[in-house]
Amino acid sequence: MSNLFEIKVCGINDDMSMNTALKCKVDYVGLVFYQKSPRNISISLSRELLKLRNETTKIVALTVDPNDDFLNELKKYVNPDYIQLHGNENSRRCLDIRHKINIPLIKGINVRNKVDLLKTTKKFEDVCDILLLDAPSEALPGGNGKKFNWDILKDFKSKRKWMLAGGLNIDNIENAIDITKAPAIDISSGLEIRKGIKDSKLIEDFVIKCKNL
Repeated sequence: MSNLFEIKVCGINDDMSMNTALKCKVDYVGLVFYQKSPRNISISLSRELLKLRNETTKIVALTVDPNDDFLNELKKYVNPDYIQLHGNENSRRCLDIRHKINIPLIKGINVRNKVDLLKTTKKFEDVCDILLLDAPSEALPGGNGKKFNWDILKDFKSKRKWMLAGGLNIDNIENAIDITKAPAIDISSGLEIRKGIKDSKLIEDFVIKCKNL
């Protein structure tokens, strides 16, 4: 894998896509546990997909405003490397979750402008392990295929690792990295042939493109 930036493929929900992502040695695979998402999977399906996992790719369980019971279920039956919080969780709730389940956290943050970005990231960088900077939510909190103004991230620095998300695809990834210098990226809808359905060739081609940047 290129050392330029890490790759997270989110919304994996079938054997073929999981196998492809793992074969391509992506750094993170995201499994979506949110019923309103077209990429939603059950805990039982996730357990089947996890039988394919390798020793290097990290597993991320994406949730939206999860309650404690569901988080405990995820820890017991999925035991992901990271929990991604992609709802309206505030920093206090993130800290609460961290103490209760003791799993590293990724926090999704909507990027609207530079002032808001700096203010928001300051709230979360002491309680979360990775910040995921995404386009503002529309119908769904993420996975909408919409990009934001990447110029906002020029010269952005954080004490935590951060990921660029929102509308990334094979045609714009080079420009996105040139502008933002993101240390990690998250892609979902840009690897789909239709909403919620990943395509193995798109995954392979995207990773190859990233390796050659």
